[in-house]
Amino acid sequence: MNLFHFCFLSILFPSSITSFDFFNHWQCIGILNKIDFSKPYKINIGDLPLVIWKDKINNQFISTINICKHMGSTLDQGKITDLGCLKCPYHGLEYDKKDGFGEVVEHEGKLFWAHDPFHKKPFSTPFFKNKAYETSFLEIDMPGSLTDSAYNTLDLRHPEFVHGSILGFGNNEAAKNIKHFVFNKNKGGKKDQRLGLSFDYTSNAAITALNKNVKETNNFHMYLYPSFSWSKVSFDKNNLIIGVNLLPLENKKTRWYVTIAHNYYQSPFGKKLMETLASIILKQDFEQMTKQADESELKKIMLFEHVFKDEEVIIKLKEMMENYDYPSMDKCIQLYKKQKKE
Repeated sequence: MNLFHFCFLSILFPSSITSFDFFNHWQCIGILNKIDFSKPYKINIGDLPLVIWKDKINNQFISTINICKHMGSTLDQGKITDLGCLKCPYHGLEYDKKDGFGEVVEHEGKLFWAHDPFHKKPFSTPFFKNKAYETSFLEIDMPGSLTDSAYNTLDLRHPEFVHGSILGFGNNEAAKNIKHFVFNKNKGGKKDQRLGLSFDYTSNAAITALNKNVKETNNFHMYLYPSFSWSKVSFDKNNLIIGVNLLPLENKKTRWYVTIAHNYYQSPFGKKLMETLASIILKQDFEQMTKQADESELKKIMLFEHVFKDEEVIIKLKEMMENYDYPSMDKCIQLYKKQKKE
């Protein structure tokens, strides 16, 4: 155990957080430059169907449930009127801000939604606004649950097996100087839980060549409950930042919105190279996600019956993710009824 250093700003993970609170955390619902705002935009958060449109008169986004309250038509094929309303295509019922369901904001090139947000703005990706860094985006729908995706972000053992090819970054050498961190930023730790993992890693030959013949990198990974993570890979004064916003689309389907920021390989060709490498690694993760078991009570019971010696942070993540439950239709109905009462 002398390999591990634990830095606990707080070790309490409150049992009072429920899956209902998931809707009150900012959830990434799209990359701005991939959305056509001349028409309504539809997206699901779990079983919650949403439609978002832009009221250009007031320069604001409005979101509502993608079900018309008249005769149940979907609204995403409706028209945005000159007055900034969304007109249902079935009978012309118009929706405006007073019909809104949740809040929508732009942040760091992405669109976010929350019903009654805990935080003023979504979590940020380090260095995103630094002018010395190039930024770009990718997205991929992973055939695994949000919890499977979360464990992947702090798993330091899978690179050897999942990313071990010449086009990956893994090798058969163990990580070194492993440190685990638990942070609860707010008093009581009720709404801002974070886990960190740092280690030194020896790159394979291909990545070493790309890293200007520097073989060893320092790595830091952070998971912010319930659905955001970022990683920093550093060598010399070069940094590669990968931010991942996780959006559950189905019980075993999670969209990864990936933000890439780096202060090297900044030419147009270099930027494309970094995106290509990230895409290759994401496809390797995709193959593993297809092999993940469906979510079930049996899986919950069996999960982490075996623990490797360097997985303390994963156990903490398991405790954290026990507060998460897939945003099912029952939860959506509860949320809708709660808003109606208010």
